[in-house]
Amino acid sequence: MRKYFKKLLSYSVYRRTLITYSISILVITTLILMSLYGVFIVSIKQNQIDSTKQLLGQLVREVDNLKTDIDNVASVITSDSRTLKFVQNKEDNKKDNYYLFLKLQEIKSAYSYIEDISIVNFNNGKCIQAIGNNGGGKANIDYALSMLEQKKYIGVRTIRQIQKTKNVVSFLQYLPYYNAMVIEDVNADWFQYSLNDNHRAARRVYIIDVDGSAVTSNTRAVVNNQPLSEYFYSIITRLNPREKSFVYDDKVKRQLVFFSESPEFGWWFIDMQDYSYFNSRFQKISIIFVGIALALVSFCLLISVIFNRKIQKPLVELDMAIARGTHEKYLKENYIKTLYLYNLLTGEQMPLFVPQKELNYLEEHYSGNYYCVMLLKIQDKSPLDPSVRKEEYKLYRYAVCNLSDEIFGDDFRCKAVDMGEDQVGLLFFLEKKAVEEEYALCFRQLKEFAEKMFPILVSGSLGIVVDSRRDIYASYHKARQYMEMNQLINREELIDANNQVSANYQEKNRKLVESILEYTEYNFNNPDLSLKSISQVFGLSTAYLGKIFKSVQGEAYSSYITSCRLEKSKLVLLQTAKTVNDIAAEVGFTNSTYFATLFKNTYGMTPTAFRSQYHN
Repeated sequence: MRKYFKKLLSYSVYRRTLITYSISILVITTLILMSLYGVFIVSIKQNQIDSTKQLLGQLVREVDNLKTDIDNVASVITSDSRTLKFVQNKEDNKKDNYYLFLKLQEIKSAYSYIEDISIVNFNNGKCIQAIGNNGGGKANIDYALSMLEQKKYIGVRTIRQIQKTKNVVSFLQYLPYYNAMVIEDVNADWFQYSLNDNHRAARRVYIIDVDGSAVTSNTRAVVNNQPLSEYFYSIITRLNPREKSFVYDDKVKRQLVFFSESPEFGWWFIDMQDYSYFNSRFQKISIIFVGIALALVSFCLLISVIFNRKIQKPLVELDMAIARGTHEKYLKENYIKTLYLYNLLTGEQMPLFVPQKELNYLEEHYSGNYYCVMLLKIQDKSPLDPSVRKEEYKLYRYAVCNLSDEIFGDDFRCKAVDMGEDQVGLLFFLEKKAVEEEYALCFRQLKEFAEKMFPILVSGSLGIVVDSRRDIYASYHKARQYMEMNQLINREELIDANNQVSANYQEKNRKLVESILEYTEYNFNNPDLSLKSISQVFGLSTAYLGKIFKSVQGEAYSSYITSCRLEKSKLVLLQTAKTVNDIAAEVGFTNSTYFATLFKNTYGMTPTAFRSQYHN
């Protein structure tokens, strides 16, 4: 190489050409790099804005998920028999109050962020608290009445505990049927997130509510004789933004203020960054740009000398030939792999045109001690035109397959398969027969990313773990069954078909049905009592509640309430002299003729004949 350059530079024409060429490359490269540097400066600032908005948006979604947990806790409380007894009592019952207090303490201990749980009975003016009666009962009642008058069900306040006070966010659920209210107090500083891991210069998220009041303690800080909460709220009221997320450039204080609103709470999540942060970033990359410029110039000079036309043309032709052959080979191999995985899930045989050698390789490559299938269902958020639906879903399946391989591939050995229509299969090759929590975590990450990037909804079901390649279809079939159940009950989380999880569901379902039976015993004489009204009381869908009741009790709820009312009517017939019309109304029937017909079909005689037979 040294002799080559020496010979090249011995000719003046080559020297002039090389010098001119080098200077041209240097000037052009410098201009390009200067332009890229300016664009990069703007890009860093914009990327920082975008990344911060995404982080705030993620925090908003996490806090919105908390609302779901709070609602679930409230549903557990309102469906408990002890709660129902307390809210139905017109007079104070010490024994019922004590049992309810123990239940609230049990629920509170399961959630570290819940400071207190209270149930207020407006009928008798009583309040039961999980932290005990420390003088806060009347304060809770007054607060509940005040929020009810304002029709507000989320508020920030200070509660008094033993020898201390606590700033909390109160979530209220009003039970109009009983004229009662459930209050869940969550530690306000639990929402005090950090946007980085640098403990010395950690950026904390600030939060204000719809009225501009500080939610977290850091938002109450005073800067330049002005509370931060007041400063943030003044920006919002002045701009009156229509977007749920925006950035405010405060040129006076030389800082960017990022705002993101929670749709569930109506709160604003806020982050502040001063301009010095961006300047420090620019200074650090300046040295990198200089190094890139020098390396690029040297590389261009080297390429200009080595690559002449004599070797460039054959190299290009050779590269094109190799690329063409490799591409065709890749398409064929990829098709066979996809077909093999698809047939594994569906239990079908491979076609005869696939060589046995290729099948042996695939069986060896896609093998494990245990296997499990996860099924992902894609649903568009808004109906698509039939003419574009097929192509759009092909794109959605392709994206979900790639996301699945990337997200699940970090923790598991697995492969995603395009199952056609609106489904994607994910086959896991496991070392041990166990279902880990990482399944649900990876699914949640996949779901959030896919639904953010595309206008789709993703639901999932996990089949049973099997120990043979022949039984993979059984895992796939079970995943399909649970996917249908998932669609029926409108659940968005991953549903698992494995035994250890289904046992928990059965226990929860049994306790739920016990609460329904107890509620029915108290309200059987209400003619409006039905599965629909029961589902409203327990906060669940009618179809889901009916399915659970029938699976546990062995009969539909309508049949059960009819049998219950008929049995009650027999007692009234034998113990009183009331007319059939009065008895029908007393046990919950609105039509005495219908009551008499049901009674005769069930017991083989009319109500009057039944009474006469007993007395005779």
